[in-house]
Amino acid sequence: MEYERLFAILHGHRLGEPLSWVYLAALAAVAIAGWKLGGILFDACHRSEDE
Repeated sequence: MEYERLFAILHGHRLGEPLSWVYLAALAAVAIAGWKLGGILFDACHRSEDE
């Protein structure tokens, strides 16, 4: 990934470019997937201790 592009996106300078929205969508997808996977693993870990 181009760090200059990421820096510009984070500061709102290049939001008019379509590729910027692809980067933001990919970042959101990874964050949501990590959040859901973390919840599943947390539940599985605590369920085995209770039973």
